[in-house]
Amino acid sequence: MKGEKMSLRLSVLGLSISLFATSTLSFFVSHVAAQASDSVEQPEVATVESMVGGDLMCYVTLVDENGIRHQDVGATFEMCENQETFLNKKVNLAYEEVQVNDCQSAEPCGKTRLQTLIIQMTLSDSDKSRTSLPCASVKILSSH
Repeated sequence: MKGEKMSLRLSVLGLSISLFATSTLSFFVSHVAAQASDSVEQPEVATVESMVGGDLMCYVTLVDENGIRHQDVGATFEMCENQETFLNKKVNLAYEEVQVNDCQSAEPCGKTRLQTLIIQMTLSDSDKSRTSLPCASVKILSSH
């Protein structure tokens, strides 16, 4: 009887350790997966499906050459100012890491973060006319 109780206690202890280890590993795996999803490569050539000006940046929806949709890809405000040029067109894209406000609105809050944004769009060679929109200033920080 004494041996059975000891065996039962060891089993319960082993189960507790297993559950703890599994939950800890699951946390690290999901954290790594979240980081990996943040670092997904953005397309260099895609069709512009939509462009929406937000409080902190322009948000672009792209469909790449494999038919994969990339939603809410960040871009400088200059990109949204020229939607008529690029909307529903195949474009070449250039990206750069830019400091952007890390606030809940356009009001400055003093916090910034690095964000990879589209800084340049040019119509693809498959389009008849070639238009380029270089970004004169990629700084999106408020001066306040």
